[in-house]
Amino acid sequence: MSSLWFTFKEGLKGFKRARLATTITISSLAIALFLIGIFLVLSLNVNRWIGDFREKIELEVFFESDLTESEGRQITEKIQSIEGIKEVKYISKEEAARRFKKEFGRDIYEVLDYNPLPSSCTVAVKKGYQNSLSVRKIAMKIETIDGVNEVLYQKELMALIDRYINLLYIIATIIGLVLITISIILLYNTIRLTIFARRNIIEIMQLVGATSAFIRRPFIVEGLIQGLIGGLLAGGLLYGTVKLARRIFFPHLIHSVELYASLIIAGILIGVLSSRLSVSRYLQKI
Repeated sequence: MSSLWFTFKEGLKGFKRARLATTITISSLAIALFLIGIFLVLSLNVNRWIGDFREKIELEVFFESDLTESEGRQITEKIQSIEGIKEVKYISKEEAARRFKKEFGRDIYEVLDYNPLPSSCTVAVKKGYQNSLSVRKIAMKIETIDGVNEVLYQKELMALIDRYINLLYIIATIIGLVLITISIILLYNTIRLTIFARRNIIEIMQLVGATSAFIRRPFIVEGLIQGLIGGLLAGGLLYGTVKLARRIFFPHLIHSVELYASLIIAGILIGVLSSRLSVSRYLQKI
């Protein structure tokens, strides 16, 4: 118990000694984590918006014009059995004529004296298949079915979305890694300053037989406290920013408790890692 109390007390002392450096480091860490949080919120909402868009994407399958309704429904059943298909809705020639009248305001029979519109069906795909590659494979399978004349869907738009969402993830990952690296370096250097200021105490502790683990613990506590405060500040700043954005610009902007918790945990991990690296390198030199 006394060992734990000593560790915690020394960690707090180190935290107080280099106040200016500690304040700058915590502020820098908080800003870095806040920016990471902004990217996470953006990614979360972009994912939702794209998910909503993909949910609305349907394939339109047009049948040969000479098919009977019975044959058309049989094709619909075959399409339904394809892997990745969520729902298939059959549209008869008569239903197509009604939709034509609703959309264009004229009866197809008044225009042409007969109904040239083919029977068709709309196809919705399951969530895990709502990407350009999977939809293309499904469309190719449908096209091989006898009686199918044409399959239409927003091919170019889906490919464009997939390409840019992947690019967005790569950019966000790179920026996140850069910010985390900067945070680790800042904390690393702050802990080094603290170690240098207490080098005489460390040498005395080594002379009386203190282990490296015992010497290391107070500095790890110091880094943990800095990381915790930085994470809490980042989470609070992000929460306020999201609330303001929802009130003024984006009322449906989503965020989550897990997101804020991840910032705090990231702050603690960065603090512990950077302090451990710093003190370990110093102990290796002496």
